[in-house]
Amino acid sequence: MQAQLREGLCKRSLSSSPHWIFPSSPNYFIPKGSHILVSRKGLGRNPKVWDDPNKFKPERHLINGPKESLLDDAVLSLAEPNLRFVSFSTGRRGCLGFKLGTLMTLMPFARLFHCFTWSVPPNISTIDMNESKDNTSLAMPLVATAKPRLPTNVLRI
Repeated sequence: MQAQLREGLCKRSLSSSPHWIFPSSPNYFIPKGSHILVSRKGLGRNPKVWDDPNKFKPERHLINGPKESLLDDAVLSLAEPNLRFVSFSTGRRGCLGFKLGTLMTLMPFARLFHCFTWSVPPNISTIDMNESKDNTSLAMPLVATAKPRLPTNVLRI
């Protein structure tokens, strides 16, 4: 599940928010008041970093290949210490809540996949996975049908 979410963050990351550069950035001249945006699409689909960067391959995030589980604490988070993609901010001023954010992302997805069987709605022949022209989000909304696979008393919290 973690590998699938990490791969999803590479392929369909949210748009970057502007960041202010402080004066202590040596070797770079950035005029005061400039907005800096990191291309998350460029990071997550960089062919110098990823083999087949446009293919959805969650196994690339596993430690030693597809048979290895993700039980290592360092890999359990959705944060990427090597900056191959950006899910949370990083560095000295990085997001303090990245572990909580990882759990708050992972647990709902895990429950959705565990508790339901997902399918294409009957009135739709295929799911359009084409991207928007502006960012990495889908051009059309993702529509799917969820059918409970567990008894309703198990689904209640």
